[in-house]
Amino acid sequence: MKQQLLRYGIYFIVSIALAACSGSKRYYKLGQQLEQGGLIAEAVNHYMEALRRNPSNVKAKIALSNTGRIYLEQILSEFYTAHTAGDHERAVMRYHSAMRLDRDMKNLGVNSSISEHYRQLYQQSERIYIQRVLDRAEELLGEDKFRDAEAELNKLAELNISNEEFQNLRSLAKAEPIYRNALKAYNEGRFRTAYYAFNDVESIRPGYRDARQMRDLSQEKALFVIAVMPVETSTSATGREQYVINAIINQILRANNPFIRIVDRQRTEVILKERTQTLLTAVRSTRETGELLGANALLFCKISDWRAVEGPLQRELRPGYLGREVKVRNQEGVEETTIEFSKVQYPVFQRENEVRCTFSFQLISAETGEILVSDSFESRHSDRVVYAVFQGDSRLLYPGYWQHINKAHPSDRVDNNPRAKRELDQLLRARQTVADIQTLQERLLQNLSSRVANAIIAYNPEK
Repeated sequence: MKQQLLRYGIYFIVSIALAACSGSKRYYKLGQQLEQGGLIAEAVNHYMEALRRNPSNVKAKIALSNTGRIYLEQILSEFYTAHTAGDHERAVMRYHSAMRLDRDMKNLGVNSSISEHYRQLYQQSERIYIQRVLDRAEELLGEDKFRDAEAELNKLAELNISNEEFQNLRSLAKAEPIYRNALKAYNEGRFRTAYYAFNDVESIRPGYRDARQMRDLSQEKALFVIAVMPVETSTSATGREQYVINAIINQILRANNPFIRIVDRQRTEVILKERTQTLLTAVRSTRETGELLGANALLFCKISDWRAVEGPLQRELRPGYLGREVKVRNQEGVEETTIEFSKVQYPVFQRENEVRCTFSFQLISAETGEILVSDSFESRHSDRVVYAVFQGDSRLLYPGYWQHINKAHPSDRVDNNPRAKRELDQLLRARQTVADIQTLQERLLQNLSSRVANAIIAYNPEK
């Protein structure tokens, strides 16, 4: 006990000293102290770190060569003891430690090797250890202890030990509990949950039991068919309904949701023509409509308002000053450069286009008439440009104020503040083309259809 406390004490003191240094020589010296204290493993680690920081540290390389071999033999001795005692799990672990040390020393330029005799003994221990793990895992699987079986098999995975039986049992340990949960979800009518679980089983262990067939059957049972009903529109939105519906349907289809299907629009229109519009659009007739269209839910949409405003191009003349460099002589007769300002005007243009829509929708259960999903919102998209134009050299163009362009006034001033100049330069470089109405409508449709489609896709009848 005292010896163990002494070892920890030495290591603690050395660790504190290490915090104050980071050089290769320091690691070498600390390694020496650890070795003198009997901490061979820690000393080897410090010698290796010294070489990582400076591969040319000859003293560290010699120390690692000597002490590393001693430590390697110590590990191999522990391996041999475990092997002869029949503790094959420990034997495998210690041999892998020896291989890691041998590899690390070689990577740092230090010659090292493990004899063939040890390798042959390891192969015996490995073979026995693998079989024991596999037997224990199979026993646990037989007791339906899947998590324990997987943990047992992970011992081999951590050592990168693998064979066909290991892979088979490991996939079985993962797939079987998921399969059972999937089957339970299916029997409880939670077909979406079952679909994803059976799909996971098929990914882990392709062809396992009837997982593929059950996945397809779960998907069929979970299908949620939506019929899109005629859109109710205001006068301002006449002619927009088809664009809106197409955009919503495209967004839903693009999501590739495995459960949602949309009733063919042409089929819907044919059936609607065979019935009175009043009957089919009333909520009280949703069951009949759903049966006629083969749908689980009906999507009702309403466009209350649709505005597209193309703004006029507005022009404003602003006062400014244009500088000009001139050379003058000061009182001492020395020539120097100064800037003279003359009054100018520059036009500032602005224009704004806007598209605005007020929209609402309801997804109604065809069986119960219950509103499953609904929303009402206004979507607005606009674009505005503000820019200045100047035909001359704008580098010396400054904002300012003057009352008369042709005569002086006490209130005249040049605004040569850096911020004011920067803002003017930004106007001169600003974008001059505003997004047209067609582009804004496309953006609005994208936003509107995404919002509706996402709400519908997020609906899960199992929750």
